[in-house]
Amino acid sequence: MKTMNMTAMETKMEKNNAETGGARAPPVSRAPGGLSALRSFAPVFLFLLFLSGAASASVNPKLQLLNASVSEVPALPGHVVALTLHIKSMESDNCASHVSVQLAVSYPLSIQGPDTQYIDKLCYTDPDSAGTFTFLLPVDNLASSGTYPISIGTVYEKNFAKFTEANTVNVRVGGSPAFTAAVTSSSPVDIYAGDTANVVVTFQNTGPTLVSSARARASSTGVQTKWSSQDQTLGSIGARASASATFAVEAPKNLAPGDYPLNVHLDYTGEDRQNGSADFTFMVPVKPKADFSASYPSLSVLRAGASQDTDIVLTNTGSQEARKLKVRIQPLFPFSTDGTVRYIDSLMPGQSVNLTYTITVDKDATSGSQLTGLAMDFEDPQGKTFSDTADFSMPVRLATFAEEMEPYIPLFEIVGALVGLIILRRLFGMAASAMKKKEAQK
Repeated sequence: MKTMNMTAMETKMEKNNAETGGARAPPVSRAPGGLSALRSFAPVFLFLLFLSGAASASVNPKLQLLNASVSEVPALPGHVVALTLHIKSMESDNCASHVSVQLAVSYPLSIQGPDTQYIDKLCYTDPDSAGTFTFLLPVDNLASSGTYPISIGTVYEKNFAKFTEANTVNVRVGGSPAFTAAVTSSSPVDIYAGDTANVVVTFQNTGPTLVSSARARASSTGVQTKWSSQDQTLGSIGARASASATFAVEAPKNLAPGDYPLNVHLDYTGEDRQNGSADFTFMVPVKPKADFSASYPSLSVLRAGASQDTDIVLTNTGSQEARKLKVRIQPLFPFSTDGTVRYIDSLMPGQSVNLTYTITVDKDATSGSQLTGLAMDFEDPQGKTFSDTADFSMPVRLATFAEEMEPYIPLFEIVGALVGLIILRRLFGMAASAMKKKEAQK
């Protein structure tokens, strides 16, 4: 269109020149009209293209945290984990200079080494390793499970202008529950054959997580765990917390001294709903001690209502010497004594001694074997005092009628003597009367 207008103008100009007789204007070049326009427009186009590129380019650099990774997930208490940050320059034509990356942490995390790392420059074309920062983070031994935030501050410059970026990453601390156990008390402290002790076992959760449905069960060899205390429910045990169970442990009377195992099995459920267990073995020391038996060796039968000197045999059936013994008869019906105490300096294991007591059997006793016993106070070789008893039985029979009358024989004798005297007196009186009558007749 534009070319066509230009040709019409040239024809008109030639006509006007002819009419006026003027010289003919030189012909206009027939170069293509489009190329001429492009040549005229090229500088403008280049200028606009420059302005477009300048508008699309950023004046300032831009750093971005692409990702963060932790060397151990979850981080375990007592371990040192590596936190790796990958930072990238996002502007292709602006580099960030004097780049610093700083961490801020709180318990249970800490930073091993400096909390800030530096690089001189970070550009878009740099490899990923150029923007990699690694920090070592120790996790406290007593850390509880949970998620802990870490603040990341990035500072960089461009032409003396400073820029900052703030990010937060989370580190998860976890792990499995772990238990230790110990006997924290025993009542009594010293256990001897024949004793029953309440043994307290404390379970310590050393792990960072809570457990639930905890239950402790005990079994033993040699010593006996009473049925009522064998299985105990502990419930929930928190991280770094503890719980205790009390087991009643009996040492049979004839048990030899020594160490006997008490086995405890602990079951629980962790926070991850996984079941766990732990087994522990404790040695229960049974100490040596003197023990005693008593017997009535005679074949004679004690009579109800009578008193007699009686020999009793006392034997040390235990595993240790008994010293400074004080032995007395227990006042159990139908037997009684005058309270006499027998003293023994020493009685070795397996040794026996005869003790004589005057024993009275109540007149209302029934026939048959009647239970009684000896009561002993003594010391062990270390001077510790003990008390013990030893039961035994003695045969008792009822008294015959004649034996029942024996207490009255002296009375019968007196009455008989009096009756005899009365009879004799009466006979003497009668004889005297007869003699008087004879003398009167003479």
